Amino acid sequence: MKNYQTYLKQLRKSQKTVEAYSINIEKLQKWCASKQIETETINYKQLLKYVATLKANNQANTVNNHLTAIRHYLNHLIEQGYRTENIAEGMTIRGGTKKVLQNLLDADELEDLYYSYETNTHKKENFYFEATAKRNKVIVGLLVYQGLVSNNFNRLKVDDINLQRGSIYVASTLRNAPRKIQLKPWQILQLKEYIEEVLPIIRKHINVYDERLFPLNTPQFSVLLFPIFNKLKSYNRKVTNNGHLRASVIVNWLKQYNIREVQEMAGHRHICSTESYKQDDLENLQKIIKAFHPLS
Repeated sequence: MKNYQTYLKQLRKSQKTVEAYSINIEKLQKWCASKQIETETINYKQLLKYVATLKANNQANTVNNHLTAIRHYLNHLIEQGYRTENIAEGMTIRGGTKKVLQNLLDADELEDLYYSYETNTHKKENFYFEATAKRNKVIVGLLVYQGLVSNNFNRLKVDDINLQRGSIYVASTLRNAPRKIQLKPWQILQLKEYIEEVLPIIRKHINVYDERLFPLNTPQFSVLLFPIFNKLKSYNRKVTNNGHLRASVIVNWLKQYNIREVQEMAGHRHICSTESYKQDDLENLQKIIKAFHPLS
């Protein structure tokens, strides 16, 4: 079990998660022992029987939490050379709490936020405020086109921007896998100006010289995001927070790309995370309601 816990820590799982996953695997080991099954060699049919016992006494979300722990455990065994395949990959139980996504912004609304964000409202002689306004517009672009969140911004480095290929590399976080996302053509031009002209001004003003794309003299990136979102809300009252914008971006991606592509673009470690953003059922239900209850 210690080796499994070390493996989880290498994946940057929190101590609470490591403890929860370990308890779930201990339960699997006890069940396997009662059935005279070697946990390391459990097969698909045996795993289904174990899942059936879990379903008898637990809600779907709880069973899926067990399956997540088992997936990591089997990946650990594969890494150790005890197995060659992960039989739990893609195995999920339906019936759990579905992500409720309301008042999402469509692609045009997201783009309107970007073009509405003003950078020339400051006096020309106040070069620092003009620089920060341009920086903030770069951030808005990454919010509405790439669906970045606060943890992503904190980790971004100048070298993560590839202007020649028009892409941005987003490092992994506790929740998300690393990913490379394409930039819009107008973002490339804006980022070029930011890196070459604006960034040096900001670095000099705050006296912070490091590799970060958005240097700060505080570890809390929310210091930048809070006023940005206040401004975005003035443009569109549907805007609520960072998670709301990211959800809007992912749902719009699902309308353009297949689910595996979206999983990679969003940095989801498991396909079920991407599936939770699918709105087909909700949209079909809304169409039925309108058809039979036009006044509702």
